[in-house]
Amino acid sequence: MNIWILDSESGITLLYKAYMDLPIDEDLISGLLAALNQFTTYELKEGIESIEMGGLRWAYLEEKDANLLFVATSEKNISSNMLKARLNIIMQSFIEQFVSENKDEWKNVWKGNTEHFSSFKDTIDEYYSQWLTAENISTIAEYFDILGVFQQILNLLINVIEGHFTTEKKGNIYDQIESMFNNYLNHKYVQNNPELSKISFSRTSGINIININPANCDMIVVEKQVINLISRLVSKIKQEEGYYVTLHNFIEENIFEYLISNLKLLSELNLFKFLLQLFLLK
Repeated sequence: MNIWILDSESGITLLYKAYMDLPIDEDLISGLLAALNQFTTYELKEGIESIEMGGLRWAYLEEKDANLLFVATSEKNISSNMLKARLNIIMQSFIEQFVSENKDEWKNVWKGNTEHFSSFKDTIDEYYSQWLTAENISTIAEYFDILGVFQQILNLLINVIEGHFTTEKKGNIYDQIESMFNNYLNHKYVQNNPELSKISFSRTSGINIININPANCDMIVVEKQVINLISRLVSKIKQEEGYYVTLHNFIEENIFEYLISNLKLLSELNLFKFLLQLFLLK
């Protein structure tokens, strides 16, 4: 697996981490990857999600607000869904570490000093080590997919709040979430399962579960708590806005489109029916 983090407009590489020895020029391939994404976005009105090229599988994720493009490539024994889920974890971790706290200054943070991000290679190493272990244990590999799905769902729910709530309602629901997290972190089951304390919330970066290490926890307990978190958040959103307005907002933020686009993966993980009912039912 090799990972690129690029400026999506210029194609400049902010960070490159290689685990496969590929006979390619790093700078040349970076420009090509960015240009290919720009071309498909311009011509097809939609960026690349995943492709097969040069005997490898490639996955793309773009963070448009920060002009960032995240690209990963792997051998074909890794499914496109798993590759995208892993890349999403890396993307969310990078944004949380470097972008979320400096949104107004972000464009001036890295230019001329890409060494600013070199420490993030250690973070990628940690994730990669976990994934190597997961590849030998199917239940853990499946769990990484579940975490990736849940993180994306949480991101979409925060987008609903950020994009459709009034300032007053936004402040109200964030107060409720902060109170919920304070109570949650003091609960006995969190103290007995330390990985649960890595679930975090801030008003700038949203809800993050990307730091959980499946190899160090009871996966059933963690999955149960994340499902409960998503369910409570959906309930709070419906209470604030009402069912029909909330349903419209879910559609506007492409939540149902995400579910349909990932139908195969969600069905394999036994999550599709649960999530569809959660968002549709009053």
